[in-house]
Amino acid sequence: MRPSAPCRRLAPLAAWAVAAVVGCNEYELTPDGDPTPVDEVCDEADAPELGGVGTNADCVREPLVGTFTPVVEWQWEQNPVHPGYDDIMTTPAVGDISGDGVPDVVFASFAGGAYTSAGTITAVAGNTGETLWSVAPGTYSSAGVALADLDADGLPEVCTAGTQYAVVCLDGGGNLKWAAGSELSYIGSPAVADLDGDGLAEVILGRQVFDHDGSVRWVGSGGLGYSLSFAADMDADPELEVVTGNTVYDTDGTILWTSAAYDGIPAVGDFDGDGLADVVTTGSGAVTLTGNDGVVRWSVGVPGGGGGGPPTVDDFDGDGAPEIGVAGAYYYSVLEGDGTTRWSMPVQDYSSSVTGSAVFDFEGDGAAEVVYADEVTLWVFDGSSGAVELALDGHASGTLFEYPLVVDVDADGSTEIVLASNDYAFDGFNGITVIGDANSSWAPSRPVWNQFAYTITNIEDDLSVPTTPTKNWLTWNNFRAGGTLEGPASWLPDVRVSIDACTDTCSEGDASVWATVSNEGLLAAEAVLVEVLAGDGTILQTTSVDRVESGERVAVGPFPFERKVWGPGLRVRVDGADTLEECDETDQMSERLAWPCESGP
Repeated sequence: MRPSAPCRRLAPLAAWAVAAVVGCNEYELTPDGDPTPVDEVCDEADAPELGGVGTNADCVREPLVGTFTPVVEWQWEQNPVHPGYDDIMTTPAVGDISGDGVPDVVFASFAGGAYTSAGTITAVAGNTGETLWSVAPGTYSSAGVALADLDADGLPEVCTAGTQYAVVCLDGGGNLKWAAGSELSYIGSPAVADLDGDGLAEVILGRQVFDHDGSVRWVGSGGLGYSLSFAADMDADPELEVVTGNTVYDTDGTILWTSAAYDGIPAVGDFDGDGLADVVTTGSGAVTLTGNDGVVRWSVGVPGGGGGGPPTVDDFDGDGAPEIGVAGAYYYSVLEGDGTTRWSMPVQDYSSSVTGSAVFDFEGDGAAEVVYADEVTLWVFDGSSGAVELALDGHASGTLFEYPLVVDVDADGSTEIVLASNDYAFDGFNGITVIGDANSSWAPSRPVWNQFAYTITNIEDDLSVPTTPTKNWLTWNNFRAGGTLEGPASWLPDVRVSIDACTDTCSEGDASVWATVSNEGLLAAEAVLVEVLAGDGTILQTTSVDRVESGERVAVGPFPFERKVWGPGLRVRVDGADTLEECDETDQMSERLAWPCESGP
């Protein structure tokens, strides 16, 4: 009985390639022990062994060179359904609630300076500003709105704070779905999350939690967080907790911890690098950082005085560590993670001194710019130094907790700033103003910003609520920041390729090629072109890989070739058409692979 041929491995042709297992079985044994030849074929069993690949932390794009040239794309200044209700002193929300594929802008508004009274909820098209609907459902005119598909039926809801019930939720057409709760707040902004991971969302307002249908799930006994609370996984279990100003509630409403911090406006980020979320709050003139264990790490006064607006977390200076942005009455400031002030710039917010901000990496250089509006000016500050990149006059607001959004409001691939204004106290804009770049050069962002307590990972683009949301602080480590689900705008892919052979069919006069495509960049690579080339450069085979994640290897093949086609050696090339922007464009070709068969026709 002739023994089967030994299993043969071909050595990798580059240090980062993965060797292929070839020719591992040419015979099978029958029940009586006699060998029976089987068809020799190269298939998935012969594919190269795959595993993870290291990534290059420096795989980022150079900052975009050009001018910061903002232009007004459209303005909504009059309410055609409820005349006079066109002043806005709250943060809008953006998402496609109409189902037409274009984001919508949804907001509360007031008339005649009555910003603490009942107002209207209005939805306008994100590409034109056309009014879709406007209703007066008994909701506060300065309350925030939250957009989400609460019951997972594919149809988003709109929730806000009511004048008779704590939370009022409408369908995507503005019709009442439910109203519930007794702890009212004229400045409250609901947040949405799937607390228990059952596929149905809960609505949070302060220390109140409601099921998707409006049933009251629980009401806490600790902090309220200005009724600007939200959900986050604070104890590393599979479920989410509710974060208020100085209290974290477990999923069932029991208090996980209460800190010595003032019950202020919360945000979360990982400030000590332990992979767990810490809580930063502003309020009563202080900025306070509380660790994941509920112990206050530090507390400092708000630079520039005043109560202090909602904290914004991001890497403002590109040093890899998060900082905190906060507005006061006289200054907007960025604080380091230890509470020291990095920079302060003069602003004007004597009305409330509690306005908020958003951040966004417009240039794609890894450092975030600040987008902030005070009583009379829309500002864009350089995140590292505070240098003024934009000072747009014309804005006006009596100010509360509102802040501008940075979002792709018309889904055209270019980011816009969505600014809410009111002219009851100062002369200037009212309503909604959308500002874009004249050259469409701003880095891309998402077509959704669904709630006041927004992070990149708390909602999907279609307004569905993730059952197990990605912990923002593990990758982006920001809060109230624009960007994409793929990662920071500065990240790039870096695809490489190695070539291996399968010799199972050498006896039949041919051998097969396997290509291993790897991505050592920080960003996933999509639609990766893969080509097998003859020795003279002739393209013999073309295919593509839909997606190669960061740190992933993908095997492509097998591609069989006869000896006469193989010639002096084959190579494999990726992204030969140079359609991908990569951090290294010189590593797209494999080493040459000689004819691998020891003998044959």
